[in-house]
Amino acid sequence: MGQPCDTRAADQERSLLSALEALAKATGYHLVTIPELVKGERVVWQPDCSSPTPSLEKMASQLLAPNRLAYRVINDTLVVYRAKPAQTKTAPPAPVPPPSIAEVSVEASPYMAQPATGSGNQFGRYQGSADAVLDYERIHSLGITDLASALELISGVKLEQERYAVIRGMKGRYQSVRLNGATIPSLEPSGQRVPLDVFPVNILNQVDLRKSVFADAPGNASAGVVNIETRRIPETPYLTLVSGGGYRSGTTGSPVIRGYTGGHDWLGYDDGGRALPKVLAQNARLGSPDDWEAAKRKAAGEAILNSADGARNPGIYHGTAGVDGLLSLSGGRAWQRGRHHWGLTGSLGYQNEWQQRALLSQVLNRFSVAADGDSAGSLYATEDGNHRRLENVINLNALLALGYGLDERHQLGSNLLLLRQSVNRAEQIETRERDGFGDYTGSGSLRSLSNWTETQMALWQFYGHHFIGSEERIALNWHLTSAQSRYTRPFDVRYRYRRNSLFDSYYFEPGYNQFEVSWEEMREETLSAGVSGAYLWEWGDHWSGELKSGLERLKARQDGYLLEYTFIAKGDIEQDRERMAQTNPMDILTPEMILGAPGGDGFLLDDDLKLIVSPPELDGNFYAAQHRNHASYVLADTRFDERWQLVLGVRRERDGVDADFWDAQPQAWVPLMDGAQSLYSAALGYVPDPPAQQELHLGYSETAVWPGVNELMPRRYEDTDLRIEISGNPNLQMAAAQNWDLRWRYRNDLLGLDMKLLGFYKTIDNPIEGVFFDPVINNSHAFNIYSYANSSSARLYGVEWELDYQRDFADSHRLVLQSSYASMVSDVTIPSGHWREGRSRPLQGQPVYLGSLQLQYRHLGSERGVSLLYKRAGRELEIVSNNRNVPDVYRDPYDSLALIVNTPVLDGMYATVSVENLLDDTRRYSQGEETFMAYQSGRRYQLRLGVEF
Repeated sequence: MGQPCDTRAADQERSLLSALEALAKATGYHLVTIPELVKGERVVWQPDCSSPTPSLEKMASQLLAPNRLAYRVINDTLVVYRAKPAQTKTAPPAPVPPPSIAEVSVEASPYMAQPATGSGNQFGRYQGSADAVLDYERIHSLGITDLASALELISGVKLEQERYAVIRGMKGRYQSVRLNGATIPSLEPSGQRVPLDVFPVNILNQVDLRKSVFADAPGNASAGVVNIETRRIPETPYLTLVSGGGYRSGTTGSPVIRGYTGGHDWLGYDDGGRALPKVLAQNARLGSPDDWEAAKRKAAGEAILNSADGARNPGIYHGTAGVDGLLSLSGGRAWQRGRHHWGLTGSLGYQNEWQQRALLSQVLNRFSVAADGDSAGSLYATEDGNHRRLENVINLNALLALGYGLDERHQLGSNLLLLRQSVNRAEQIETRERDGFGDYTGSGSLRSLSNWTETQMALWQFYGHHFIGSEERIALNWHLTSAQSRYTRPFDVRYRYRRNSLFDSYYFEPGYNQFEVSWEEMREETLSAGVSGAYLWEWGDHWSGELKSGLERLKARQDGYLLEYTFIAKGDIEQDRERMAQTNPMDILTPEMILGAPGGDGFLLDDDLKLIVSPPELDGNFYAAQHRNHASYVLADTRFDERWQLVLGVRRERDGVDADFWDAQPQAWVPLMDGAQSLYSAALGYVPDPPAQQELHLGYSETAVWPGVNELMPRRYEDTDLRIEISGNPNLQMAAAQNWDLRWRYRNDLLGLDMKLLGFYKTIDNPIEGVFFDPVINNSHAFNIYSYANSSSARLYGVEWELDYQRDFADSHRLVLQSSYASMVSDVTIPSGHWREGRSRPLQGQPVYLGSLQLQYRHLGSERGVSLLYKRAGRELEIVSNNRNVPDVYRDPYDSLALIVNTPVLDGMYATVSVENLLDDTRRYSQGEETFMAYQSGRRYQLRLGVEF
């Protein structure tokens, strides 16, 4: 394998680094080491020409042993590091021994990693070193099972709704999340963000975060790029089974409320009971129910509340929450014959989680509106709500990876990945209303909601990695990826009962914003391709570098529908108080009371209230969108004397979105986005002389934040987490960002100390944020309508501090401290015409600070360990209001503490016991002087067992 043996190079004296680079090329690996370890050493290069396949072990021992160095092969990387003294014990394996994320940091700090062949997609390996690489051993020792929770361990990263990563206070639209170097299709219609809790850690090989990017990274990576790489082909066979269960206080085994439940819900699949009725699907293509024939309108109304088998029920009933469960099976094997090697790896996973929450909420309302329609007027908390919410989340995943290699110079592979998440939610909200003086009026409502959501992604990928030429100075990487996603929310039911005083009974309220039933579906097909080539060069003993260039193409088609219906009361039906007091809407909206046309006493099917959209091509229940993104780049990386590094690059990126909305038939496509941008990047790195073991890096990059397809299209939906209605904005503009980064790192292996200090400064033109808008319709109109808008400009700056310390005592005890703290400041220019013009506010999603501290003790002999993980986030702007006298919504600080214990049980079997959210601190959102929302999540206890066969 590797390059042909060059006998002319034998017995030539050269630097140790040069010899190691020649060794890496001869054996087909990438070299990773600390420059200080090999600087100044001279060796005699003696290539192994006795065999067509040079022996890595033989050649490496000749070079490394005399210099007290050692090596390890991880994936396609040859890691050279300082050999430990013979008396020093090595670290024990992970508490539960699944295949590890096979990656180390660029400084080659060794940790236990599952060896893997080079049969992996190299396309997503961006230039430069990663700011953070997830350590699988640490993740598993903390009992973490999903990618979202794992990313929260990184400095400057927090989670939104426990599933979306926020990096340096910048939300999903400012990030790029890539899967094996490819774009992930839209997984939900709510915006430009990727729910990371759908990715289980057991299918991952490597995950890294690069907050500083160059021209080879996607253009929208203003906050950074998260590169996810799925499992690869192992060098040694393995089979791992992990199973576990969990208990959450206030949920598991407790009485809960449930909506419609199908027989297959526990598998994460609807049994058809929630499906869109055929008659309703046919009629919807005719436009508004006002245009339907009377018989069709009546039949559609009856079908909404009665499934084919008659089992569908919109009511809320009492039930019992189940037990959390986890099961995953993974394994792999590789074969080799002569110059050929091939293999496969696979994984299957299932997870079921329950959570019940009790929430408090308030909604601001207008007490009066000025005569001229001005949006001035006093505000008051018009409604207090007590929520009882249940969520049952089911995750399914499957992965099959195939790989083939020829002489380690040519690698081909294929990945098939299936991810599926289903959420069954039920909620009941009891509210009390106030008057303009803040006094309770005695009136209120009881609102019930139930829905079932399915998110699914299937991704197929074919890729190649090749070395070209006798000296293998040219590397070629390519991929072709096809992905399909599907989001569906069938039979989403929302209804309200109202009372006028404390002494009245609750009565059913039909009509707009009172009783609503909807079916929503979104599908997206994405085809992406990329090719990159790199040329490695050397000039003497001092100069070396890499010239890299690439092309990327993306084409996506999204289509779907949102059908929302209500029933309008006709005649004197509302005077039938006995009927209207029935607790189940099914007993009120009976077939004989559903009308086909106005006239008589009963209920008439109608469209739910819609926002009026202009132009008409963007108005309708059905929609389609096309998205195109083309990019090309060139990047030069030059190094001098193993100490200096200079990177220069430019990227040209073009983005376009067209959309169409309709009811009866498709119309003309409307351009929503069409633009191009040239993005420049540069960096300067310096490594001082040893023994300081320091690194300095200064970087600059330009990024373009293209509005997401789902942020541009004016679809309306309800975010039940925050009780707000959201609509896209077709007038959004691209946001352009300029990013400066400064990084200093100090490492001392003898002291077990690793420190990082990172500073950043960003300016953004036309930043995109989600904001409340005030339609000023009339008195007592609540401020819960939300859309996206461009602010004029914003700047962000801050510092991040990371400190890791590790110390062994008496050769059997290890103490590990890992801490991080990020302080962030942002300033957004308020658009003209708004009440806070000239005043400052932070960027949406920007916390004042983020801090974490992990303390871990491990007994090296028995492999037992215990960890404490503490996290705290500062005050953060959650919802922006650029309107006159309408306060923003802020999330207040909160604390999180987890306890994790790891211990071996039997030979090859390990156990992890964890207690999450020990403090059960209240999550509180404030709006002005009022509480917008507050809740507690409950403590979660989990036991997990892992067995390696």
